[in-house]
Amino acid sequence: MNRIFKNASSLFSAHLIGRLGSLVITIWLMPRYFTESELGGYFVALALTNLIATLTELGLQNPLIREMTLHRQQTQHYLGNALVVRGILSIVAYGIMIISGIFLYPSIIVKMIVFLGLAEIVNSLAQLYRCVFRAHEKMKYEAFTVIAERGAFLVIGGGAILWGYGLIPVCQVMLAASCINLILGVGLTRFRFTQLRFQPSQEIVKVLMQQALPFAIGNFFHLLYFRVDAIMLSKLSSEGVDANTWYGLAYTIVIAFTTLPGAFMMGAMFPVLSRAWVREKGRFPGAYAFGMRWMVLSGFPLVVGLSTLSPEITEVLFSPYTPDQIAKVSETLQWLSWTGGLIFITTAVQAVLRATDKRSAFSVLMGTTALLNICFNFFLIPRFSHVGAAIAMVISEAFLLVFGIGYISRNIIKLRETPFIFRTVLKATFLSALMGLGLVFLKGSLSIWVLIPLAVLFYSGGMAALGEFRDRLRFD
Repeated sequence: MNRIFKNASSLFSAHLIGRLGSLVITIWLMPRYFTESELGGYFVALALTNLIATLTELGLQNPLIREMTLHRQQTQHYLGNALVVRGILSIVAYGIMIISGIFLYPSIIVKMIVFLGLAEIVNSLAQLYRCVFRAHEKMKYEAFTVIAERGAFLVIGGGAILWGYGLIPVCQVMLAASCINLILGVGLTRFRFTQLRFQPSQEIVKVLMQQALPFAIGNFFHLLYFRVDAIMLSKLSSEGVDANTWYGLAYTIVIAFTTLPGAFMMGAMFPVLSRAWVREKGRFPGAYAFGMRWMVLSGFPLVVGLSTLSPEITEVLFSPYTPDQIAKVSETLQWLSWTGGLIFITTAVQAVLRATDKRSAFSVLMGTTALLNICFNFFLIPRFSHVGAAIAMVISEAFLLVFGIGYISRNIIKLRETPFIFRTVLKATFLSALMGLGLVFLKGSLSIWVLIPLAVLFYSGGMAALGEFRDRLRFD
């Protein structure tokens, strides 16, 4: 358990620092130096390149971690063959990015796609080296690369904005920061884990592809419903790309909080779940309950706190905006805060499906979720613009949670094998509700800089008093 918390804390701290740097750029600087249309175009370019970059993933990441975790002596061969596959896919994906941009958007957005697309490709190659760190459960090296990359973007990109440069130079800085990420990943892998030489192997590629392709479909659908809303918003909303500004700013705030479930479940817990499922079946229920309960403990107060304080938070963060503009971001943030809380738990669901190699179930679940999201976006965006996109996201995450938990309880681990999860849900619901009531009564008289620490102290102290931080959270 100490190893899990050490790895999770390393990843969480690094990604939190990175997200805070991104927040400074995206939330603090960009709204003050760029127009709504410029910023909306930037969010559209980010969404498009991020979505198409899924093609480079092809579901490789989790099978690669899984196989290197189980066969660490063959790390260099798995890594090398995965690099060949990803290199070919990267060329295809980048071509699609450029062609899509030319046909769908004006030249300024196409120019941003050129550099942001290259940054996505470079990061996709660097991600394979981070797989080595995760497979060997040495997340401190990934933490180092994250801090270096985001720190470079914060310092150089922030300076470019303050000196009056436009969005294109900012996108070029993002590409340069991605190159730093790749160079560090290569160097750390070479000197800490394995030589970079490898033998091309059809057998290794076959093993990876057999596991990856079903997950590739699911991964694409997963990112589709996360990013298609921004693309649809620019085309279906009566406010055009300006709607992407209101949605993108709120979305950036919420996604910053989802660093924790990503670091904990997909980073620290995924190798543990994979190894327990294959080699130590008796420990799997405890590992699953351990991860799920921490996600419940973290996600519930996020929903209540962020949705309750969203007007005050947006007023502080976006002071240069008019009250009408602040209200647009605030309303979107109130809805997306529910998405953020649900992501904590659905990340655990996805980690379990991936670790237990439930490929078909994962793909079907993500495909139906994506289809549901697209249908609701078509219906809600023309009527409610950016708020409609946020509502569609909440519905999609709720659907993913209900049916994901249902599948796991029927086919992987029964609810009776993890009784403490239900008790944790009741305690988290009770304390989060009390915390929310307190925030409602106090937010008119205290600033958010006082309210947020008070809420954290109340909730964490209550959970400690109810026994949720005692030895029952251990599983090994």
